[in-house]
Amino acid sequence: MKTNILSLAIIIFIAGITLTSCGEASKKDAKAVKQDTKELSKDLKQGAKDTSEEIKMTMTSDWQQFKTASETAIDNAENQIEELRTKIAKANKNEKEKLTKALDKLEEKNNALKAKLAEKGKAFKEDMIDFSEAAKANEKSFKREFNHDMDELGTALKDLFKNNVE
Repeated sequence: MKTNILSLAIIIFIAGITLTSCGEASKKDAKAVKQDTKELSKDLKQGAKDTSEEIKMTMTSDWQQFKTASETAIDNAENQIEELRTKIAKANKNEKEKLTKALDKLEEKNNALKAKLAEKGKAFKEDMIDFSEAAKANEKSFKREFNHDMDELGTALKDLFKNNVE
């Protein structure tokens, strides 16, 4: 019986040592995983920051090009409006009244587009824009809409005399 008790004590002692050593390994592994998670989190934050900076630079550059082209188009529309006012002055009274009203509406559209561009430029200048993929998509949408409106204005200016004189 003493041998059974001694054997049982030895088995319990060996099992205790084994379990204790396994617990230490698990703690070391848990610490390593925790450290890896922290490093990965830092890497992700840095990657997001780098991506945001890249998007900001791209959007700012694209905006400057778009702004310059749009301002030129607006200036051209203003010059066209002035030329049309000169032509309207030579038209007969009925046509002059009709054409002046139509031209005034087109001039209002041009001024609205100018204000819209200035407002968007102000947002860029004051860094009020969140530079992300969603913002990039919103910018594309704004540019597409603005260009469409400018094209419509240009077409309307060209067709002003065609619609009313013929």
